[in-house]
Amino acid sequence: EVDLSAIEHNARWVASQLGERTRLMAVVKAGGYGHGAAAAAKAALRGGADSLGVLTAAEAAELREAGVNAPIHLLAPVVPEQAALAVRLKTIPTVDHVSQARALSARAPAKGLGVHLDLDFGLGRWGLAPKDVDAFLRGFSRLPRLRLEGLSTHIDYVPGKNSVEAEEKLSAFSRILQRLKRTCPGLLGHAANSSVLLDFPHWRLDMVRVGNLLYGVNAAASKTAPLRKPWKFYARIIAIRDVGRGRSIGYASEYVAPRRMKVATLAAGYSDGVTMEPAERLIGFGSGFQYWGILRGARTPFVGRCGISHVLVDVTDVPSAKVGDAVTLPVRRTAAGAHLPRIYR
Repeated sequence: EVDLSAIEHNARWVASQLGERTRLMAVVKAGGYGHGAAAAAKAALRGGADSLGVLTAAEAAELREAGVNAPIHLLAPVVPEQAALAVRLKTIPTVDHVSQARALSARAPAKGLGVHLDLDFGLGRWGLAPKDVDAFLRGFSRLPRLRLEGLSTHIDYVPGKNSVEAEEKLSAFSRILQRLKRTCPGLLGHAANSSVLLDFPHWRLDMVRVGNLLYGVNAAASKTAPLRKPWKFYARIIAIRDVGRGRSIGYASEYVAPRRMKVATLAAGYSDGVTMEPAERLIGFGSGFQYWGILRGARTPFVGRCGISHVLVDVTDVPSAKVGDAVTLPVRRTAAGAHLPRIYR
């Protein structure tokens, strides 16, 4: 179940924290972090987002097909084979190599195409090395159908881990940005994701890229936020068994019942994202950790190994449990299979 009003509320709160000159990009990559890309995008736009962010042209195509007309940024560099699609969908592409720029230029309309250049400050996933910016721009200047509209980076910041290093990297990015703005006055700089937005408010720059905060997840170290959670994952009980003390159940007979138990089978397994660790700070993972579901407010611990399409839970402490009951499960949202129905409200 996805509460779209919660996503709209969260977007509106983020927008309220920004100055008049700072734009809000709502990141809806990976199927809107599992919530459904088109539905999440429309909710975020209602909440005040100025644009949307996805990784690829294929993700942008899904939004366009759903009737989303807002500006869409491609956050990953466009591979040359996808240049034509990126242009046709009227996206704002990211580049980090002149070969990508050439491919886009060959397909750009006569009026030109704005692109963003991404820099790598240590995350190592993609991005141009800062020392190579000037060489890149010399090659870029020979492509008259392209114009540089933005400069971006995504630093390797983890709240509570490397804040001093993060400050240094953001400052270094800003120095490059300010230098380029002298020759490109309208250049849009963006480096802040959800955590940077809250922990380093002085580096919000011209635009922020918000994903986690939209979906009710605050990983920042310095600030609480009045977010609403839009996500609940349920699986129904399809069978219940009484299990005697000492009986082995589950794969490899690894689990031996320590007492008489009532065990329920849920119609969800690891193919649906079950046992993929939820990105929730309130769920601790440590020695002796055990997954559990929730039924009528009570914990129902997992029993044995999770299967591809089922999991067993101990419902002994919920004597009223019956076939058909819906049990809440902790599932990482982006791991919840696209085949699962999303119920919007």
